[in-house]
Amino acid sequence: LKAAGGKVAFFFPANILKIQWRPNYRNHRKLVIIDEKVAYVGGLNVASEYEGRSTKFKGWRDTHLRLVGGCVEDVDARFLLDWRYASGEEFQGDDQDYKVLIPAGKIGVQIVSCGPDSPEEEIKRVYLKMINSAEKNIYVQTPYFIPDQSIFEALKTAALSGVDVRLMMPRNPDSRLLRLASGSYIKECLLAGIKVYFYEPTMLHSKLVLIDDEFVTTGSTNFDFRSFEHNFECNALIYSREFNKKMRAIFAADQRQCTRIILSHWRRRPLVTKAFESLARLLSPIL
Repeated sequence: LKAAGGKVAFFFPANILKIQWRPNYRNHRKLVIIDEKVAYVGGLNVASEYEGRSTKFKGWRDTHLRLVGGCVEDVDARFLLDWRYASGEEFQGDDQDYKVLIPAGKIGVQIVSCGPDSPEEEIKRVYLKMINSAEKNIYVQTPYFIPDQSIFEALKTAALSGVDVRLMMPRNPDSRLLRLASGSYIKECLLAGIKVYFYEPTMLHSKLVLIDDEFVTTGSTNFDFRSFEHNFECNALIYSREFNKKMRAIFAADQRQCTRIILSHWRRRPLVTKAFESLARLLSPIL
């Protein structure tokens, strides 16, 4: 890439010759901005798994958005801030580079980012606000389900209040340890009335939350401690009945490829599996 004239910068580069004071932090954002007119936000990585070349999975199921309009400027600004930190290079531009873009549609979009450098945990607070505001349904897709106590209690409370809460995760994620940790929460979910689905075809890497008929968010944020507290993340918040309807249809199509988990069956897991799940849960804050 450098030989072709491109630039490369590492965010928190590893160096065995130096003490790493931030080994638990990483930039988990997946952003692409083209000509300051088009932006991509979501869960896709640049990796062989997405080309079907993984020896373990036949391609990954993921969700990514193509954005145009004024929200592109916010994605671009987020990238430039990260680039300045990683490369030390100041952005050379003028006011024309940040002109207000002409709206490309009628859908409201917000770009929200967070990280360990932000004390407010913005994306987590968005999730809490929307979950607590839900009146009809909460649909969640996540590769890993390792929520902190506030998010977990909000989801259970919503289900116990009569909201249709559905949680979808992969049957076989790419990490056995994360699978065990996620499994430790499922019994409590089922007891609270949360419907749990295991996606069967392949690795489900989508990070999607649908609330009622008007709100959708997707991006790089998983439902886990690491995304909420340790990673640098970025999500798009979309306010639209039309878009919500489209994403609901995609969720329904995925659900048809899932197995719903029943409490009586889940309780029959081997004792050794339950023991390993409990041990993995102790490590949840750092997984």
